[in-house]
Amino acid sequence: MINVFDYTDFRRYLADYYEDKKQDNYRFSYQFVANKAGIKNKGFIYNIIHGKKILSKSNIFKISHALGHNRHEADYFENCVAFCQANDSLQRKHLFEKMIGVKSQGKAQLLRRDQYEFVSKWYHVMVRSIIGMHGFNGDYKELSKMVNPPITVRQAKQSVQLLAKLGLILKGKNNRYTISEASLTTGKDVMSIAFQNFHLACTDLARRAFTEFPLTKRNMTGLTLGISEKCYAHICEEIQQFQSRIMEIANADEASNRVYQLNFHFFPASNIPAEREIA
Repeated sequence: MINVFDYTDFRRYLADYYEDKKQDNYRFSYQFVANKAGIKNKGFIYNIIHGKKILSKSNIFKISHALGHNRHEADYFENCVAFCQANDSLQRKHLFEKMIGVKSQGKAQLLRRDQYEFVSKWYHVMVRSIIGMHGFNGDYKELSKMVNPPITVRQAKQSVQLLAKLGLILKGKNNRYTISEASLTTGKDVMSIAFQNFHLACTDLARRAFTEFPLTKRNMTGLTLGISEKCYAHICEEIQQFQSRIMEIANADEASNRVYQLNFHFFPASNIPAEREIA
């Protein structure tokens, strides 16, 4: 059974819906859906699925009706289409959060608001690391000051509540919190949007660190490279291995007392020139 709430890519949803129906009834076709939606163009559904056409708002409702969506499903589908077709990152973030809200109302569980909240806000990870090193006995004012830049007491309290709800920290018999070994599992697209927010926030933290900390407390270096796509992939593999090595070093540090943020930024800084035509 294909469930629209399991998707954040409406084209993938439509493709899977078609394949599922086709298996049940070999006569099922793109044209059948188009006819049911009141759309005369024979190749309309095919072109939408393969990204050759944009799905307009009026046709969103027609397709949703043809697929038999209820109110929550239709609302989710509308936001999903807008999310996929949006180019602006802030607009995509807004639409994705609307999708989460609609899905929560529909009692679907894949996109959990608390999981998204944890990954998308930079300070939740910092709070958990602080608790892992020093524990936490309920002094939210002190905890808020330990985060750099400081967060509010309310944010500190909400962060602890969120971490406890997700099972990422545990409350002992002495009312002291410690971290657990639990991990989060959710859809790849969810993590993609959430991590985008997180990394953007960490980039701002790095910019702040230039003036906030002396050279002895920060290490910021960079390289400008002329490389191929193949070399880019190779370097990405090296970065992954380096990250694993850094984690091993950090985990072996029994005297840890401060949270550090290590960012890796590796992106194109030029365009590939178009091939020149030979006269």
